[in-house]
Formats: sequence, structure tokens, C-alpha cells
Amino acid sequence: MSETMSTLSLKKLFRFPFQAPNWQSRFLVGSALILANYIIPLVPGIFVGGYILRVMRQTLAGQEPDLPAWDDWGELAKDGLSATVVGLVYFLPGILVVIAGMALTYSGNLSLPLAASSSGDPEEMMAALPAIMLVTLAILFISMFVGISLFLLGAIAMPVATAHFVAQGDLMAAFRVRQWWRILRADKLGYFISWVVMAGLFGVLYSGAMVAYYTVILCCLIPILTAPISLYVSLVGAALFGQTYRESAGSLLNQEQEAAA
Repeated sequence: MSETMSTLSLKKLFRFPFQAPNWQSRFLVGSALILANYIIPLVPGIFVGGYILRVMRQTLAGQEPDLPAWDDWGELAKDGLSATVVGLVYFLPGILVVIAGMALTYSGNLSLPLAASSSGDPEEMMAALPAIMLVTLAILFISMFVGISLFLLGAIAMPVATAHFVAQGDLMAAFRVRQWWRILRADKLGYFISWVVMAGLFGVLYSGAMVAYYTVILCCLIPILTAPISLYVSLVGAALFGQTYRESAGSLLNQEQEAAA
């Protein structure tokens, strides 16, 4: 990661979305598509996902990132669909666990009145009610904990898995865990630093959005405010993780060559 910091300083990384030729119009198009995603779910976001992969592909190739033109929409849609599939697969286990826990909890709570009405001894049923509610709450909290843990694991794995499939030009490469895990292990510190940087950036921008949320006037503008913020964080993350993956892959290759010598 030290090489990453020397060739692509954080200051330069944070500024690149605002330094490309015609960046205003290109950034505006991406923000408008994210905003449109609130109205037409998924479809506009697919094109944004493809655009984000295009930026990642720049740093994977060793280029300095910039905002490319919004062209070849068919290719953007193809890449965006691939990115959506990767995200769905890595986030789906956590989502399913949370949904299952909520379904069990609410179905249990809804069945309580039916059980009470059909019970031969209402007093006994009422006595057991606190224990039953405690069990349903325990199911909810456990499922939330497990689901969020799985969601975080998916979020940690997804950048390197996505970079691996972009580098290989093969969607299935995102799910060849042994391959990309070896690359991640070659520069664990680099990935840790990348995640710290992204978490810090997201935290600062998210805090600003929350301040706006509690402001009577600005709260109505939350979608308009979060659209460019989401685009900016995604662009910086794509460039950062693409660079980290490239250097990790180079480090792994050097290690293998030294071992074979």
C-alpha cells in the first residue's frame, strides 16, 4: 500500500472526480441517474454501476483515474448488470437471514391472539405470554446480529471480488474465492487501509447528510443531496480498490517468482 500512497496520494484521489475535462457534465449525469433510481428502481443504477467499473478498470490498468465519457451505454448496462449480480450474491445471505428472522418474529406475534382464543385456559396462556414474546424478540435480535455480520462480510469481500472479475474479464471470477483471497492476503494491510479510508470518507459525508436530515428545509432535499455524495464515494472507492488490487496482484506475482527462483 505504500506504493499506492506514493503514486496516487489521498489528496489526489479525493480530487480526481472534479479534475477531468468536462467533469461537471459527467458528474451531473451520474448524479441524475442515481436520483432517477429513487423514481425508477434499479434500472438507472445499473448504468451507474457500469460507469463505476469503468473507473475501476482505469486503475487496474495502471492509469490515473478520471471521469470517462458517458458513452457505449450497452457496455455500461452489461457491466452494471454484472456488478449487480456480484453485489446480490455477496449480500444475499445476510438479507435472507434478516428477512427470515423478521418473518418468524412477526408470524409468532400474530399467532399469539389466535393461540389465546383457542386455548382452553386463557390465564395459563397469559402467564406464558411474556416468555413467548421474549423468545420471539431473541429470534429477531439473533437474526439481526447474524444478518448484519454476514452483510458486513459481504461488503468486505465485494470490492476485491469485483476487482478480480473486472481484471479477469469474467463474471465467474468474482466467485472464485481462493483466487482473489490469495491476492487479498498478499497485501492485507493495503486492503485494511483502503477500508479505513473509505469508512472515514463515508462517515464524514454521512454525518453531513444526517445534519441536513434534521434541518427542516434541507431534509426535503435529502435525495438530491445524497445522489452526488453516493456517486462521489463510489468513484473514489472504485479507484482506490482498483489500485489496491493491482498492487496486491503484483506483490503476489513477485512472491511467486521469488519462491520459484
